[in-house]
Amino acid sequence: MIRKNNYNLIRFILAVCVIFCHNIELLDGNRNNEIFTILFKTNLSLGSFAVNLFFLISGYLIVKSWDKNENAWSFLSNRILRIYPGFIVASIISCFVIGALADNTHYFEQFKYKYFIFNLLVLKIPITPKIFIASHYPFINGALWTINNEFICYLLVLILGILSFVKNKIRWIVFFTTFFFAIFLVNLFHVKIINNFLSNYFVADFFDVKLIFSFFIGGTYYLFGRNFLNRKSIFIVSTVLMFIFLFKNLFIDYTLPLFEGYIVLSIAESTIPLLSEFNALPDISYGVYLYGWPITKFLIYSQPKINYWLLNVESLILAILLGLFSWYLVEKPFIRLKKIKYSEKTLGF
Repeated sequence: MIRKNNYNLIRFILAVCVIFCHNIELLDGNRNNEIFTILFKTNLSLGSFAVNLFFLISGYLIVKSWDKNENAWSFLSNRILRIYPGFIVASIISCFVIGALADNTHYFEQFKYKYFIFNLLVLKIPITPKIFIASHYPFINGALWTINNEFICYLLVLILGILSFVKNKIRWIVFFTTFFFAIFLVNLFHVKIINNFLSNYFVADFFDVKLIFSFFIGGTYYLFGRNFLNRKSIFIVSTVLMFIFLFKNLFIDYTLPLFEGYIVLSIAESTIPLLSEFNALPDISYGVYLYGWPITKFLIYSQPKINYWLLNVESLILAILLGLFSWYLVEKPFIRLKKIKYSEKTLGF
């Protein structure tokens, strides 16, 4: 049975937005020609906008997952089965296939395998010997930094769920407002203590509190706002306010999730003829996101004179192909394990 929502389509569009944004940065070395920068004169790029929405949608769905099944081990194992296999295989292909094709003849001799394994375990960006040296952002897969942040959000939901902060909405909102008001003040006065603490103790490459804010806005929408989605008047007001804050650039990292969250979740939860049929297609958004960066890096390396538009076409086609590979051969088999595990539980095994 096809689910009558639009999450599959929206996540795919967001993954494509991230690729197109990365393409201009990897090609030019800056965001000056990036569409969001040009339109809104802001530091928020199209890619950042898309990643924030990824986290917001994830927050909505992950909190929903805990709300439907409060078994801590089941929740954690399901999250591991969903995020780790695709990440591990993408890291291996990035490092040992795409990285090996770069311009370092001593690549495997210089490779630090212990660090590679450790980074796999903690979902960090894989570190490789020097490659793509003359290019902008010479990382093998710079997009992977968000995966660690995503998993940290899962762990926070697990902890809050165990403490009954999900079922008890008062506790949730008190924690949410207190924690993020403190974060807001810290960022307002440019105090780096919390970011540094989280980066050191959660072993994240780049720990972005703003992404966690978006994630928890999504969770809050599930707990408090899901019955108010798709209200025409609220949708219009949210759209107007979103564009006002985009153009004015007023506390954009914290105001946008409030308004874009309502808009995107309303569309995602709607039954829209034709669009909802996209759910019949494989869910390749995670794979497209995982492989977009290394594909672009290799295309620029192998075709130094490639222009932005051709790069978009080639990188998107290859990312879709690797997304299909990731879905059918990596992600889907592990998702089946989740279903088997659930079936055994219901049958009393």
